[in-house]
Amino acid sequence: MTEHGTGIESTSGVRKQNAPAKASGEQSDAGPLFARFARPRSTVPTTIALVSDTHVSTKNRGTWKVFHRTQARLRTVLADANARDVDAVVFAGDLTEDGATDDFQTFDSLLSSLDVPFMAVPGNHDVPKSFDTHETPTLSSFEADFTPGALPFHERIGGVDVLGLNSAATPSESLADCHDGEISAAQLAWLDDILPETDDPIVVMHHNLSGLSSENVHSWRSSFPTRNADELADLLARHDVPLHVSGHLHVPSVTETNGVREIIAPSLCSFPQAYLLFEIDREGTAVRFVPTADPEETKEAYIHAKRDSARSDAVAEMTLDRLSALPLADESE
Repeated sequence: MTEHGTGIESTSGVRKQNAPAKASGEQSDAGPLFARFARPRSTVPTTIALVSDTHVSTKNRGTWKVFHRTQARLRTVLADANARDVDAVVFAGDLTEDGATDDFQTFDSLLSSLDVPFMAVPGNHDVPKSFDTHETPTLSSFEADFTPGALPFHERIGGVDVLGLNSAATPSESLADCHDGEISAAQLAWLDDILPETDDPIVVMHHNLSGLSSENVHSWRSSFPTRNADELADLLARHDVPLHVSGHLHVPSVTETNGVREIIAPSLCSFPQAYLLFEIDREGTAVRFVPTADPEETKEAYIHAKRDSARSDAVAEMTLDRLSALPLADESE
């Protein structure tokens, strides 16, 4: 893989198991700089672990999501979050392979090792669908187990306002519904009411604002952006929201829609198997790319992606391109 010039093997080696968090102002040991923004800012130094697309599977193996490693990857993140004493862990959806009760129970069991607060928004793989061949817990069950109490939510983490949205609603419980995502009118109204009460908030949901529509992710579909992304982005821009965070695409990216910055988080299950560490202080926000797999495990995930499908192959190559160009944004000047 070093032939692509990405340095992915050395990047995977940056992560130090159980490394202590650095004091405010010191160079982070978490991993390479993914992005740096002038906002959000906080007078209270705040650290948030942002994890997406864990796709925890109890029974299956293989595919580009490397199902047989999903539990191990989640254990690594939780141990790392404990060691760094982060203020919270935020999950940006697709907690499970496809919403099976056993997978949710396994995810919940693994979370018992976490010593810091956590919260999650649902992904398209976490909600009931008409074609499911298994029982999937209801949205109210998800809210009770993985949110501060309900969706949408507004939670103060350290000195930062985090707003969580449900983009995975499936009115017809169809595949198209859950892949594309949508923010309901009720949630848009809630945002319009709550945003004036926040200061430099981070808005988190599973689906993307812009997607990667300019890139051919797969021959039959370019990407899966939120259906009413423009409406949502206009609302966020009107309230001067500095950052929107999503998952879903498995391609780590920094994009912009209608003036709103968006981070698309890497997938924990598929290549390159990583999460993002947000370090927020009065100078702004530094986002670190934190690998959770060693070089051999990273190579395994890459090989699975190359072999699985045209889409996963394209996703792996786009990911390599981005890792070779870190940081993807730097507003330090």
